[in-house]
Amino acid sequence: MPQTGRTFRVFVSSTFSDLKAEREALQKDVFPKLRDLCMKHGCRFQAIDLRWGVSEEAGLDQRTMKICLDEIARCQKVTPRPNFIILLGERYGWRPLSEIIPADEFNEIERLSKDEPDLKLLRKWYERDDNAVPPEYVLQPREDEFKDYETWDREVQSPLHKLLSNAARRMELSPDARLKYFASATEQEIVRGALEVKGAKDHVYCFFRKINGMPRDKRAEDFIDIDENGEPDREASDLLRVLKDEKLGPDLQGNINNYEADWTGEGISTDHLEKLCGDVYERLASTIIAEIDKLEAVDELDAEIKNHREFGEDRAK
Repeated sequence: MPQTGRTFRVFVSSTFSDLKAEREALQKDVFPKLRDLCMKHGCRFQAIDLRWGVSEEAGLDQRTMKICLDEIARCQKVTPRPNFIILLGERYGWRPLSEIIPADEFNEIERLSKDEPDLKLLRKWYERDDNAVPPEYVLQPREDEFKDYETWDREVQSPLHKLLSNAARRMELSPDARLKYFASATEQEIVRGALEVKGAKDHVYCFFRKINGMPRDKRAEDFIDIDENGEPDREASDLLRVLKDEKLGPDLQGNINNYEADWTGEGISTDHLEKLCGDVYERLASTIIAEIDKLEAVDELDAEIKNHREFGEDRAK
């Protein structure tokens, strides 16, 4: 039996600032127990949470999404199930610029964009790569003053995201091609790790948290999306609602666990964490045990086949 079949590698997909307490609780209370469970059966458990794992250098090189999506693919290759869990609160999260734009789409974006300063910004930050087949435009690394995230976001990321999304709305694109112009990093992970996966309902689990009494202004900026005017970002809120209710709801019905916390004035209550940890352990442990039973059945079959083969070879002599 290959060693990869004995490793359970689970990608944790979530937004960042609003779900720190939940992810820390899983790292402290749940994942060590799952490692112990797997070790008892001669297996390994690895939790992949890249909200802490992407280096600053990779972020400056515009490789964050590639690293995340590559890690999801690796989890899927190593572990058929379970390999992906989803944590969502009330933030849609960071919407990154696409790292790669196919040349034909880039040309259409240029044609549709009339503002010369915007076009100048677009051409400065995306360089054509003719070595790619077909050719594509590649987002350039952040250097000098743009290493500062606020400067980068204010002067480049936000204006370019608006330009690209406005153009993409007028283009005839497949849903997959449109995704990179609109979706948050978390939704892009969820599409790759759950919505595009056949049989996801058998092993992908969602854990949603709602905050009661939370103000809808900058006081809660770590827990909701705020626009450039300091107001709740309605577009982000709508995208999150669609993701939860219209995409994940129908596809993963029965796999969604809901929790409530209360706004305390300085943050949120943590009473829900104990139940969250218990549910995550129960969901993942039951799926892992079912997969281990399959592995052990295969091991027994392999051993029987090996014994029959050796018996036959001995008699043939």
